[in-house]
Amino acid sequence: MITTLAVTMPASPAAAVETLKVPDTGLVFYQAYTQIIVGRQATPDGICRPVPAEAIWAIGWNGFGSVSGYRTSDCTGAASELNNFHSWPHEGYYLSYRAG
Repeated sequence: MITTLAVTMPASPAAAVETLKVPDTGLVFYQAYTQIIVGRQATPDGICRPVPAEAIWAIGWNGFGSVSGYRTSDCTGAASELNNFHSWPHEGYYLSYRAG
């Protein structure tokens, strides 16, 4: 005797994963070794913003004269320049940034 079992699975949307494009535009944050984009900013505005938690490197592709990274969540304390291409030792190393 053969029995057929039918199971209905709920549909779930596939997560869109954006990866490294060369060239790209704006300020783009990437995961460690995967080149998956975890954040981006189209144009500099001087506002203090959080660094994406999974980010470990960033590229300012165009239009960004200065990107200051901070080890605090409110852009205070000593700043490190993250201009053009910059990586850091581990996730969470920089907590905030300001792009001008």
